[in-house]
Amino acid sequence: RQEKLSLSMLDEFLENTKTLSPAERLVFDLYVKGHTAKESAEILCLSINTIKTHNKRIYTKLNVTSREELLLYISMLKEIGTEI
Repeated sequence: RQEKLSLSMLDEFLENTKTLSPAERLVFDLYVKGHTAKESAEILCLSINTIKTHNKRIYTKLNVTSREELLLYISMLKEIGTEI
């Protein structure tokens, strides 16, 4: 039962990634690759405040409350071999 619940949550998370704007998706993809917010800002030539704004929108759209939760979903999807 717990497994079904977490799979439906993963499905929802994955579905919600499709709602990210192109800019949010760039930031999200860098997180998937293991980059920090600071590194993402440098890679994308954006200010850390812009990254923080993207983070808020990413968290809202993906229904997560923290970077740790975001990374947990990402690692769970990678574990089951899902393309993110």
